Amino acid sequence: MPKDFDLLNDDEVLFVRSGRVLMPNATFKVSEFLDALAQVVLEQEVEWSEEQEGWFNDRGQPCEVLRFSTQGWQRGRVRLRLEFCPIEERPKLLQESLPRREAAQREDPYRRQSREDVYRREGYSNAPRDPYDPRGSREEIYPEILPDDY
Repeated sequence: MPKDFDLLNDDEVLFVRSGRVLMPNATFKVSEFLDALAQVVLEQEVEWSEEQEGWFNDRGQPCEVLRFSTQGWQRGRVRLRLEFCPIEERPKLLQESLPRREAAQREDPYRRQSREDVYRREGYSNAPRDPYDPRGSREEIYPEILPDDY
């Protein structure tokens, strides 16, 4: 069975807005759907036996299957269940984004660069300091409060 499908338990609840079959309500349990399906099959069959209910219960209906993955017939049981295939959701914006400053640098190649950025990119080891700041560059002192384009 493909990994991206999950079998639904009988007590799990579905909400099907449109395109419903067998169910008048938009919200219903898996077991209610399987019961409605069994009722439709029962109405179509001339003779209904307890043995036929194996299609709809946990026990299953005895059968043999010729599968692609095995050689020959394989004995087992078959039963009707509902599968659920989740839609791959996009990650939340906050989870997928980089820290604000780093993301801005990667996404906007035309952003105004500081002298320190240019010298770091060019491989200079001694980036010039602000001549009016005797303590060093402002980025070293207050890196978290400077705007992106300082």
